[in-house]
Amino acid sequence: MTNSFEHGNYASIAEMAPLIQGGSLSPVDVIQASLDRISKLDPTLNSFLDVWGESALEEAQAARQAIASGGYLGPLHGIPVGLKDLIDVDGRETTGGSAVLAGNMAEADSSVAARLKAAGAILIGKLNLVEFAFGATGLNAHTGDVKNPWDTERITAGSSSGSAAAVAAGMIPAALGSDTGGSIRMPASLCGIAGLKPTYGRVSRAGVLDLSWSMDHVGPMTRTSEDCGLLMNVLAGHDPNDPASSHQPVPDFTSNLYRGLEGMKIGVPTHYFFDDFVDPEIAIAVHNAVELIANNGVEVVEISMPWVSKGRAINLGIMRSEAVSVHENWLADRADKYTPAVRARIQSGYNVAAIDYVRAQRARQWFNHQMAESMKGVDVLITPSVPIATPTIAECSPAPGKPTGGNELAWFTGVFDTTGQPSHSIPCGFTENGLPIGMMITGHPFDETTVLRVSHAYEQLTDWHQRPPTGISALN
Repeated sequence: MTNSFEHGNYASIAEMAPLIQGGSLSPVDVIQASLDRISKLDPTLNSFLDVWGESALEEAQAARQAIASGGYLGPLHGIPVGLKDLIDVDGRETTGGSAVLAGNMAEADSSVAARLKAAGAILIGKLNLVEFAFGATGLNAHTGDVKNPWDTERITAGSSSGSAAAVAAGMIPAALGSDTGGSIRMPASLCGIAGLKPTYGRVSRAGVLDLSWSMDHVGPMTRTSEDCGLLMNVLAGHDPNDPASSHQPVPDFTSNLYRGLEGMKIGVPTHYFFDDFVDPEIAIAVHNAVELIANNGVEVVEISMPWVSKGRAINLGIMRSEAVSVHENWLADRADKYTPAVRARIQSGYNVAAIDYVRAQRARQWFNHQMAESMKGVDVLITPSVPIATPTIAECSPAPGKPTGGNELAWFTGVFDTTGQPSHSIPCGFTENGLPIGMMITGHPFDETTVLRVSHAYEQLTDWHQRPPTGISALN
């Protein structure tokens, strides 16, 4: 942003919006600052697959004129937003990060892109991802690996790798990701930003490439929970073009942000999420966050969940079957265009018998009932977002005779793709190596406002989310 603006490239949407509305901050300056930073940092980070600089500046000029004439559209007007390259934008390529869809030009906007445009947001480009969003580490042999802004030798996690890195590095204030096993919350955790998986059906997936239609979610990735709420105010709502789209009333997702924590009940599971396999630094950071929250008027309730470890297995069992169904025709015609690891991952769905898929769906119903019953007495659950510290790219890269690392990353997040509940990752500390630690705040279905209320209140008590990444300091 302009040199006089206090937080520069790390400004939040909530900070910029009133300045843009009042005329003291120009959308043209905001877009130019983003483009300059992308030019400086992205050759190292590899977050973007395509940058739409010329059109973004033209739209910024139009936004400046409209706002000056009294046509302000709201907090996203003039704000740059990046899109994971699963999301269609009219006249732009959607590849899913794969050679399979090279040259696949969208003929219409996805519903989320159309809603962002209608709110005055400026779509600035497409973001890198795991090929077809099927992978936890964020690595992509076809498009190149995205580097973590906190340590460029480490992964971002996936599959919304470029979205997380671009926001964390201050290239853009907001991006959209998708989440089927944790693909918003895992990279948000590892990159030190806020990432919200809304309730299943809350945000339309029309015009977004499928991975697993009964568990795919689209949601915002930003620097703050408040900004996630501002995006949700635009993204949420019924869409007749998405058969899974909910008719639930849409609230103002920022309406509860400033109510504080007094009188709330926070559930902390006594099983799985804090077991011995969880990295001690992560467990300690999340426990410290819970203690801080408890000291600010919250009752902490320990919840027995001996069954909860089954959630990720159910998530995977359904995902593999649905993914191979999505890719059936492409595998028949263009199997050689997939990278081998992703092709094998998708084709593993052929080995899931129909009866096993049905059993997984039945188990899902049972699991969701168990979760709903366990959460009856609390407002949200708090857990770690991921169980392990951030691995290196080398540790997660395939090599003959070597197991690939990072497979544990989705163990916790996938639980809440199975249930479809709103689930949000925010920073809650750092490892001794200076890498972000995320905690996950999960609420009742269609109660994103309470999730964001708790998250925002915690952010006001700490400064983890305000710290800029150290791994790119030499590039600034």
